[in-house]
Amino acid sequence: MRILWKILLPAAGVISSSLSAVDADATAFGASLHNHRGAPASFLFLPKSTSQTYRSGFKRQRHQIITLKNNPSWNIPRGGQQSLHSLRSYSTALFDGSILSAATSSPFLQYNIVIFLVNLLGMMISLIFPGMQYHLDLLGTGAFAVASSFMLLINGLNSSLLRVQVSSLAVIIWSTKLAAFLFYRALKVKEDARLESTLSTKSGVVFFWLISFFWGAISSLPHSLGVASSLEGDNIGLYSGTIIYTVGLLMESIADYQKWSWKQSNPSKFCSGGLWGISQHPNFAGNILIWTGIAIMNVPSLSWQLVPVACLSPLILWNFFLGQAQGSITSGVELATKKYGGDPGYSDYIENVPLLFPDLKKLFAKKN
Repeated sequence: MRILWKILLPAAGVISSSLSAVDADATAFGASLHNHRGAPASFLFLPKSTSQTYRSGFKRQRHQIITLKNNPSWNIPRGGQQSLHSLRSYSTALFDGSILSAATSSPFLQYNIVIFLVNLLGMMISLIFPGMQYHLDLLGTGAFAVASSFMLLINGLNSSLLRVQVSSLAVIIWSTKLAAFLFYRALKVKEDARLESTLSTKSGVVFFWLISFFWGAISSLPHSLGVASSLEGDNIGLYSGTIIYTVGLLMESIADYQKWSWKQSNPSKFCSGGLWGISQHPNFAGNILIWTGIAIMNVPSLSWQLVPVACLSPLILWNFFLGQAQGSITSGVELATKKYGGDPGYSDYIENVPLLFPDLKKLFAKKN
């Protein structure tokens, strides 16, 4: 678990530094509107109530300009310019809830609040029913679909963008498919031995669901940032991202089906057929491709400050899954070695089959 924190904490640092570097000053904001690529990242976190209009990406001929209203929560004087009147106004805004209201009306924050609430529900169930595992993936993975569906319903103008619709549908399909499969598997298998020790204590339960929330928030960055942008992006990113996403979705789905089918007829043998014959973890590889595709869909619609933040998702996924495959994050490798270590074919499999992505050179060399 310490290694997992080593992956998540630097990511949080990058996000924090990227957002703190953004200047939310209204003058700089207005000046940057003439070039949508230079629009400050802070716009994505502004509530809809602070703007009247914005340049619409999907109607290129019509330019709509955002104007900030007299909202004391966004017009805080700087340095020595503060006056008693402005401080009173800010204090009033703080205590009457307008700042909280403004913050929670941000599409980016709304998405992550839903992710948090679904994981909070999961944590409460785990605390009330110790040891129960049926709901873990149903809620942890299903949170993506719930949040994406919620944003499509309330996101107004942004939800009419083709890019936002495609990205949302991609997340909903993947989340619903994987949550349903993992829930079905949990009903059949009953429990996951890798989680027994973690879920045996209250602190372990809280830690598990906190990690699940952060995992959901970081994995979703390309999508949650994308749905907060009013820019259309470009067709090249949308089409190429959709292709990569589709390849990843098929790869993950086929891999899960093949392994499940294999285990039903060969419960005591390790899976080495189909995609599992060219990758030790093709489902992990498929998941990386899924979020890489979603990132490519949305990155063209983001300001330059947020591009590296969005790209954290596939990069962290790669490192996390690689750590799992190597056994440095979870006990999966240790458990597999205990179970299949006596099989001479297992050692050969571990030595010659790539951990994540298939070796295309060897694959094509065998065919030729």
